[in-house]
Amino acid sequence: MSRTGCDSDRDKRNLKRGFSTGTAATAAARSALRFLLTGKSPQCIAVRLPAGYYLPIPVESIYRDGMDVVAVVVKDGGDDPDVTHKAEVRARVRFVSTPGPSIRALSSGETTVSFPAGGLQKFSGICLVAGEGVGRVTKPGLPVPVGEPAVNPMPREMLSQNLHEEFLRGCPGVAGLEPAGGAEDLFPRGAPSKPYVLLPFHGPEEHLPGCLDGGVLRVEIEVPKGAELARHTLNPRLGIVGGISILGTTGIVKPFSHTAYEETIQAALSVARSNRCTRVVLSTGGKSERFAQELLPDLPGEAFVQVADFFAFSVQEAWRMGFQGLIHSAFFGKVVKMAQGHAYTHAHRVSLDLTPLAELAASLGYDGSFCGSLAEANTARHALELLRERNAQDVIRGVAVQALDQSARLVEYRLPLRLLVFDYDGTLLVDVERAGGK
Repeated sequence: MSRTGCDSDRDKRNLKRGFSTGTAATAAARSALRFLLTGKSPQCIAVRLPAGYYLPIPVESIYRDGMDVVAVVVKDGGDDPDVTHKAEVRARVRFVSTPGPSIRALSSGETTVSFPAGGLQKFSGICLVAGEGVGRVTKPGLPVPVGEPAVNPMPREMLSQNLHEEFLRGCPGVAGLEPAGGAEDLFPRGAPSKPYVLLPFHGPEEHLPGCLDGGVLRVEIEVPKGAELARHTLNPRLGIVGGISILGTTGIVKPFSHTAYEETIQAALSVARSNRCTRVVLSTGGKSERFAQELLPDLPGEAFVQVADFFAFSVQEAWRMGFQGLIHSAFFGKVVKMAQGHAYTHAHRVSLDLTPLAELAASLGYDGSFCGSLAEANTARHALELLRERNAQDVIRGVAVQALDQSARLVEYRLPLRLLVFDYDGTLLVDVERAGGK
């Protein structure tokens, strides 16, 4: 049990569930707003999740910093491996009065965001700012427009709904929320050097409370180590600079869930499409991608997408998004599993079966002793060593052709396909192609 008594749930296999960075940011912002409204420092805050129920989140600390109230939540990924696990997520909150049309448009990154007609006096909502360690979107194709904070749509909605609810909860006991300053204090250092976006409050049908009249809640999300953490994600490739993304579709993190990686693949494919890539290279990891990049220097960086073990999912998503051709880049072991039609190729889910490889060798005329050795090889690497010692290039090529046939089946034989099979030292073992159509 945590110090606040707000332990995350555990799933059926007794693996601890966690919560997303979007939930962490929402919890921090809601806690800071409660302090702003009531002067109380909650040790645990209930966050309304997209499904409609509430999840209690521990609050590490709350303090004043000048005109801001800052709340800190430590992100808990549960038993799901995640680079943001145990990262501090902070919300820096202040209420700004906007009595007149003092600001009509402000520059944010590469874009200019206009406030509603008449300036800010007609807008009551949230000015969401990307603080230290939160990224800015610089490439099209993501669910957030270029120039805005890398805070995904669902976390934005969670912020809007939870902060609206907190106002409804806290304002009846407040004579009037005292603003920290005027519109000029939205960006205390003058022009908005940090990415921001305006969000309307979102919640039940109740009218906005009177203490919100003519005011904007400035919410700056910070992840102090976000820039360093982002180096271990695909954010640089996706065009998200300066830090991590604030993510989450359900608000909770299920242990070893595939959903997050599938969403990352979709995002990478979307960026490739938005950058006018007509074909993409689906690699199983960083090394196979690097080898493919060396072989295909004319393709832009956005065309290379790491798909890990999600063979079928990535192929079908690329086809659905309208790419005109696919190139696979993989090591021999993954290709053996692809050839057998496994949609997902991770070793924990799909054990290596080398019997079909041995059967292929037998069909190509190799003797029983050699085929038996292939079937009983300890690993795919061991089997490849046996094949290379025997100079059995036709078997290696035959497996690659079978794998490409499985990929063709997933796209109903309509796309031209190519498969680059690498040895573990980067040597290109075989390069096979398949035209669209049966």
